[in-house]
Amino acid sequence: MKPVYRSDMKFAHDILEHISRIYRADGRANETAEETERRRSEDRFRTIARRNSMTAEETEERHSDDRLRAIARRNNESFEVKNQRQASDRLRTLNSRATESNEQRESRIHCNALGNQNRIGFDELLMLDVTDSS
Repeated sequence: MKPVYRSDMKFAHDILEHISRIYRADGRANETAEETERRRSEDRFRTIARRNSMTAEETEERHSDDRLRAIARRNNESFEVKNQRQASDRLRTLNSRATESNEQRESRIHCNALGNQNRIGFDELLMLDVTDSS
């Protein structure tokens, strides 16, 4: 694990102080749990409404930005955090498979098989291209 330096702690403290000032300024510090949940719900609805009115290009740009942010975040993960995330992903997969119906299982297996066929087909096309050009 990487050592924590005094400057890192000061930086984190400054960020928390700044967030605290923002919350106090707009009244969030005095919110009840119900008010917080209502505000978050309204925020989610506003986000959904904004995304529903996006063009296909805007949506693709947002997805691309989201992927880049996720890659950057994962590149900065420590070994322990990466292992924890992967373990959580595996548990989530196991839990979802434990509760899936036979129809869902058959559909998942069928989709995986189709995906594998598509990859095999693409690899064969690449090999044909190499053999045809010689």
